[in-house]
Amino acid sequence: TFVATKKQSRLREQLHSFRVMSSPYFRENRQGRCLFFFMVLLTLANSAVRVVFSYLARDFWSALSDKKVEEFYGIMWRFVGALVVLAPINVAYRFQRQKLAIAWRQWMTGRVLRLYFSNRVYYALERQAGSAAASGENFAGYAGGSADDEQAKEVDNPDQRIAEDIRSFTEFSLSFFLTLVTSIIDLVSFSFILFSIMPQLFIAIFLFASSGTVLTVCIGKVLIRLNYESLQKEADFRFSLVRIRENAESIAFYAGE
Repeated sequence: TFVATKKQSRLREQLHSFRVMSSPYFRENRQGRCLFFFMVLLTLANSAVRVVFSYLARDFWSALSDKKVEEFYGIMWRFVGALVVLAPINVAYRFQRQKLAIAWRQWMTGRVLRLYFSNRVYYALERQAGSAAASGENFAGYAGGSADDEQAKEVDNPDQRIAEDIRSFTEFSLSFFLTLVTSIIDLVSFSFILFSIMPQLFIAIFLFASSGTVLTVCIGKVLIRLNYESLQKEADFRFSLVRIRENAESIAFYAGE
């Protein structure tokens, strides 16, 4: 019970943090609201396009298997017409998705940079990182602890967080939202279609998809931590290379390779 309560509390905290980080752009920026509104409309239209093409594919294969020549050519013309009219909707959907992701990232990067340079926050973070490293080494030496545990509580590589994490946050948040909306629409639409064809097949596919979702969630918990550690190590590596480039003359003079 205590573990379940702790997980629920952590989930609520994460959802609250996500809302605090994501809502300002759509609340304060009129362009962001317009882009998001058109994105939702194109998402619905794109799902409708997939449903239409599924019916055309069904009629196409039915006419082909039944060897109905006239019906086959009629469906072919309808398929070509639908391809000409409906395919641009999918292109517009992809374009609008990228446009919203870029605009959101640009606005959020500017917002974070203004906060980063206000009241010399960049300087305070640098001093905080230095003092945390020193205190972590002292704690590890006297108490047998780990310096990494002490440093993990501080903000590491703020340049990485501003450049890379904002891109990941905006792109993955938008991708997750659109995937969720599209999956719900497709689930409802194609469930009716599949159930009308064969109810037993619908139940079997539903059970198979549910088991796959459970396995994905279980495996994904480990991948989240690994992804965070990978980003942190990559940021440290890039920062070390930058320091080498800035101090190349001193390293070469003292043979500090």
